[in-house]
Amino acid sequence: MRWLLLPLLGLLLLLCTAEEAAAQGQARRVVQLSGFVATGDSLYGVAGVGVYVPNSTRGTQTNEYGFFSVPVLAGDSVLFSAIGYKKQYLIIPKTYSSQSYSIIMQLQEDPTELPMVDVFPWATERDFREAVANVRLPDEGRAIAMRNLDPERLEELFKSTPMDGAGNFRHGMNQQQQLQQNRYMFPTISPFAIPALIKSIMNGDFKQK
Repeated sequence: MRWLLLPLLGLLLLLCTAEEAAAQGQARRVVQLSGFVATGDSLYGVAGVGVYVPNSTRGTQTNEYGFFSVPVLAGDSVLFSAIGYKKQYLIIPKTYSSQSYSIIMQLQEDPTELPMVDVFPWATERDFREAVANVRLPDEGRAIAMRNLDPERLEELFKSTPMDGAGNFRHGMNQQQQLQQNRYMFPTISPFAIPALIKSIMNGDFKQK
């Protein structure tokens, strides 16, 4: 009897293995996943989004317009990942019987704030103070500034620098005003000099000799 049980057990084991393999083969159907990845509720495509099944070789990236297409298996958990966005997962149902699967995936923005870094080239504050105390500024700039502010040099520059149009106009107007004033000016004689002038006239001091 025992020799009859062994073949029966082997046959049952083979049947169970075949049914399990058939069930697995049916559950792991190849599905062509295609779709469009957008930003939030908008219709702006996101380029360079990673679309892949973790721990596998199945994956791709969205093109410059946000479209993608990648073969996966029924039952896969597909990850959508991009810098600046929250990760999203899509699970393909194990019982999915069609050969294609189309979706529109909307990613939510997730800005990452980097910690503030204070750049300080000295190890301690004491080293920084010593470095500042030991700094010797060059005297070239001070010497140039003092030379440019020398009164004699400024006077030379004032004399040699030509006037612009406005300066020439003011100079011409001043000269015209001076000429008009000279034209209408009368000589003034002191009252104390009038008697001496009359006496000189009477004595003929102004006659031509």
